[in-house]
Amino acid sequence: TFGPDLKLADHSCECCRIALAPSPDGGLVALWRHVFAPNERDHGFAPVGVAAAQPVRASFDRWALDACPHRGPGLTPAAAGGYHAVWFGDRAGQMRVRYGRLAADGTPQGEVRVLPDERAEHAAVLTVGAQLAIVWRSFDGQATRWRAWLSRDDGRSFRVQELGSTTDDNDHPLLLQQGGKIHALWRTSQGVKVETLQP
Repeated sequence: TFGPDLKLADHSCECCRIALAPSPDGGLVALWRHVFAPNERDHGFAPVGVAAAQPVRASFDRWALDACPHRGPGLTPAAAGGYHAVWFGDRAGQMRVRYGRLAADGTPQGEVRVLPDERAEHAAVLTVGAQLAIVWRSFDGQATRWRAWLSRDDGRSFRVQELGSTTDDNDHPLLLQQGGKIHALWRTSQGVKVETLQP
């Protein structure tokens, strides 16, 4: 069964995907592209189903844009508490995918880093304990590359792994957990490619 529709906030960006992650109390939290006054398309964070919860501003790129970029965020719990987040934004003329940590209430913590690929787009993020994986695709004008940024220590350090490339049509990469392992999936016109990631 399903309960009634619940409104988290007014003024969300219309088309970007919404990220959901489990919270320590067994509920869910949401991260979405929000339109902050006067017209900044950063990200809002709120628990799902909590009456009168006010969205917390989770990113501060201050991207003023009269359109939806169709690139929503990703969110996953951090082993040390709070969350890992990835998002696409424009900060000071640098349109890049960024990675940052959020506190349990969604407020930003520490340094925001850009992914090690200036063409990265449509990133996904997932954790299993202290293992953290971020995957994305990037197009260099000839081929699309499938890459990962992997951490064994809850995001303190990372290494890049090349997962594949194609000149065919392809979709956004995804991540899933199965049996304590993280798997990356990427659909191309040749089928679905699956890689088991070992941060």
